[in-house]
Amino acid sequence: MRLLQISSARSIGGGERHLIDLSHGLAKRGHVVCVAVAPGSPLPDSLRDLAPDNIAEFPLRNAIDVASSIRIARFAREKKVELINAHSAKDYPVAAAAARIARVPLVITRHVLFPMSPLHRLLMRDIRCVIAPSNAVANNLLLQGLFPSEKIVTIRHGLDVELFPERSGARHGTFRVGSIGNIDPVKGFDIFMRAAELVSKEMPGVKFRIAGEDRSRDGRHEKELRELIVSLCLGETVELAGWSSDVSRTLSEFDVFVSASRSESFGFVIAEAMLSGVPVVATETEGAKEIISDPSLGELVPVNSAGSLASSILTLLNDAKRREQLTASGREHVRNNFSLARMTAETEALYRQIIERG
Repeated sequence: MRLLQISSARSIGGGERHLIDLSHGLAKRGHVVCVAVAPGSPLPDSLRDLAPDNIAEFPLRNAIDVASSIRIARFAREKKVELINAHSAKDYPVAAAAARIARVPLVITRHVLFPMSPLHRLLMRDIRCVIAPSNAVANNLLLQGLFPSEKIVTIRHGLDVELFPERSGARHGTFRVGSIGNIDPVKGFDIFMRAAELVSKEMPGVKFRIAGEDRSRDGRHEKELRELIVSLCLGETVELAGWSSDVSRTLSEFDVFVSASRSESFGFVIAEAMLSGVPVVATETEGAKEIISDPSLGELVPVNSAGSLASSILTLLNDAKRREQLTASGREHVRNNFSLARMTAETEALYRQIIERG
């Protein structure tokens, strides 16, 4: 098949990693994969398995960027594209117009739980399918009622399991509890820090690390987080390590992984931590509950509860057997249910079915 993926993202998060992994997986299966990106996008650097001339830049300024639609349609015709898949709400209308001009079917992937605009119903009336990367997203789409249920297909996120070698045992004489993600209020790092204060009172010496960056324009989120860390007297205990492109290596340094998010559509890093053999404590977001579907897989605590979060962290740090059990069961669960091979195969089958229908 000849496929075109579209994303105007200017930073890499879970949705962009999905696009990267899917593109590589499809290319390895012999398909021609093209990608349309915005100027300055970080995506091309991560798409090394694709032919350079199959990656093209377009303005992708907003949802009514007609010029980008026309140029993308021309690119699609030149590359003999048979199907277009857009990955960002801002790009959906642009992709829909391009697909109409190029006369190819359009698929969109909805990576987040935020409500879509009713305008999308009008602009994307010809859409063939909406891919939800989790049951949580699929249910959210059904509740919004923008698309008929038969157009919503759940294909769970997949991870390249070979990129996360198994690890065992504590990595340090001192316990390290960590988290990974954009420094943004939705990630709940303020709750994580309040839990860290409580843990430190019971277990002095535990170190905490947050790997991530503030992508807000004025950097206010990191500033507020640093101020909170100082006010909690955690300056010597907490490290804000900045963004890491090597998630596997970062996770290997943690004895417990924490996700304190207020909302997660899937919880990509939760699955990566489990695959890396790191015990997980996570808040009960829809995405986290889908991955940690059984108590044998991890600890789930209420959202916005620093006390519950601290209690579960302390439980794991004080119980080596529980950590070992979570390490074994979590890794096996992710390998069996959230592999990239499975996600790629299911997406390939869906694309082929849509193309064959014409």
